[in-house]
Amino acid sequence: PRQPQPANVAAQYNANLIQAAKQEQARRSLSKFSQYVNPTLAFNWFHLDVCHQLEQFYRDSMAGLSPRLMIFAPPRHGKSEILSRLFPAWCLGKSPDMAFIGSSYSTDLANKMNRDVQRYIESDSYADVFPDTQLGGKSGDEVRTASSFEIVGRKGAYRSAGVGTGITGMGADIAIIDDPVKDAAQANSATYRKSVYEWYQTTLLTRISAGG
Repeated sequence: PRQPQPANVAAQYNANLIQAAKQEQARRSLSKFSQYVNPTLAFNWFHLDVCHQLEQFYRDSMAGLSPRLMIFAPPRHGKSEILSRLFPAWCLGKSPDMAFIGSSYSTDLANKMNRDVQRYIESDSYADVFPDTQLGGKSGDEVRTASSFEIVGRKGAYRSAGVGTGITGMGADIAIIDDPVKDAAQANSATYRKSVYEWYQTTLLTRISAGG
């Protein structure tokens, strides 16, 4: 077979260097990771700022500083995509022993976000960036369902739960609450708001690891 010409070899070498640099950036930066594994995701100053805040939140969590972060934005701004799907996947790539609890106003929605995190982790682009973080299969000992999954050979796990439901037996280094209310009717109900806050105080907070 014909041998590659020097120019082609150099071009391929440069392409490999560029690809390796993109993968390293994705390992270090949530925004770069998000764009690497989801190239169709539109990014502007808002998304970059959310990623910056979440990166600091991750570092504070790893340092055991018990961080708290609240993000508010109108619907359809991509906050759930970054916060509830890409962020857990990125954290589990960097720290595969971390444990997550993801919650929303309904168990079905919380489970859907759980499955989306799983899809990111099992994608080829994710394997380019974090090859050592893998999901358990049907034949393995690790749990993998619509509501829970574990990382192969590590302590990392992600469990989902609806707001107001019991989460006994679960623990988390990071807990995410994405849309604790369904609509304006719930938001305007003092009774519902009280029930959400009581669940947060008496159920969710009791499952957070020290410093998480």
